Amino acid sequence: MNRTIMKFTLLSACLDPMKLIYVAMLGFVMPIGMKTASLMHGVSDSQSFEMLTGKVGVAFVLMVLCLGLAGNSSTQSGRGGEYLPLIFSRPVSKAEYVMSKWLVITLIGGSIGALQNLILSAIGLHFGELLTVNAVACMVLERFLDAALISAAMILTMLYKDPLFQIVAILAFYIWLSGQTIPPVSIADAGGGGAVALSIASTKFLISSAQMVSGLILPTLNVYDLVNATHFTVVPFLSYGTALSAYLFLAVAAVSRREFFYGTK
Repeated sequence: MNRTIMKFTLLSACLDPMKLIYVAMLGFVMPIGMKTASLMHGVSDSQSFEMLTGKVGVAFVLMVLCLGLAGNSSTQSGRGGEYLPLIFSRPVSKAEYVMSKWLVITLIGGSIGALQNLILSAIGLHFGELLTVNAVACMVLERFLDAALISAAMILTMLYKDPLFQIVAILAFYIWLSGQTIPPVSIADAGGGGAVALSIASTKFLISSAQMVSGLILPTLNVYDLVNATHFTVVPFLSYGTALSAYLFLAVAAVSRREFFYGTK
């Protein structure tokens, strides 16, 4: 790992006040307020709350803090970016470049998601919710696993400069995001045609597409279920590990030496 790249990736992500305000509002103020209100009034958590405190919440945080930090475009004009060529004291390999940025972005997203989950768990315990140490630890670990996979996908998308690839990647992400925001209810076939039939067919297609994208591109590891399962299954680990390894390998292959010269065109 290269400490210089790690340092300036961290600074570029965390020194923008607007980014920090957004993360504070979306990552802490909103979910904490929703959690407290639901417990005080005895109502169940909403779909929006579940979205903000899980994998989608981590994705939102990383999109705001770290979008653009894998390449040189954002750091050329960012704080400290133009000074990187002056402090590089030894050659940096392509793998070291990618892995340094991936580690920092993963730690940022995972730490914010984990801290949020810990605060929400403490609030739940205060209001009498039953939470075990095992459950809380699984939630914390899952947020870091989410951040690792999402940050690897982001880095690959930003480093692979082919416009068609980036468009397809962004579309796949938003299909996945749309599928996560649809409430988990079954859609029954309704009689009639026209707009109603088209709406049902479109929703079914969106849900199935989101499930396919989630399974192939952003596979989830449900840590609590896996830890407490009676039988060990290798498929979730294989899916997750394959996707993560593929993203990092392709990101390293996509890096151009130009990426190392932050102040040049």
